[in-house]
Amino acid sequence: SPEEKLLCDSFRALVNIQHDLEEDVRFTKASVDSLAVADGADEDGLWQTIRLWQSYVEQRLVGRQNELQRDFQEKLQDFLMKEKGLNNEELPSAIGFQDLSPALQEEVKELQKRMAVELEPLILESTLTMQKILEAEDHTARCKLVRYFIDNERNRLNAKKTLQGMFSSPTLSAETVDEDEDKKEKEEDSAPAPKSIFTDEEDAFQ
Repeated sequence: SPEEKLLCDSFRALVNIQHDLEEDVRFTKASVDSLAVADGADEDGLWQTIRLWQSYVEQRLVGRQNELQRDFQEKLQDFLMKEKGLNNEELPSAIGFQDLSPALQEEVKELQKRMAVELEPLILESTLTMQKILEAEDHTARCKLVRYFIDNERNRLNAKKTLQGMFSSPTLSAETVDEDEDKKEKEEDSAPAPKSIFTDEEDAFQ
């Protein structure tokens, strides 16, 4: 149907920009040709894609949460090793808030505020996505809704790409370039393991 074709086109555009930006959480290019958009719950049915999209939103949430926590975890490890004199083998699995330095206590408070601001919209999106789809009156309406969510994500990544372009001028200093390389290396090191949900399977993520 026309709506199914529009959905496939929108998904293809999203996957392309995900790979252009080398997003940590992204669909494989092979998934474009195997996208399930037919009416019904069979293997080629739209409900397969709806479940896939729900998983994507959830993994994006987890990825962003880990990203926000990473910097603090590094500072916490540095505090425990330098201030408390612990080595890697002695690092505790948990530490009380009162045991932190005043500076780290402030970091925790700021992190909690930032996570609330950035993660709550993603949690709400995950909840409302399925709710709206379940309320849709028919297959065509569901196709439109899924395409709407995909287009929103593509617009978000387009804005991100535009911002990156603004800060990728050749006049950037060597220090800035080095920082970008370090960031890329860290992202590659923290990429999901091959056995995670985001494997390079033809119908999943990578």
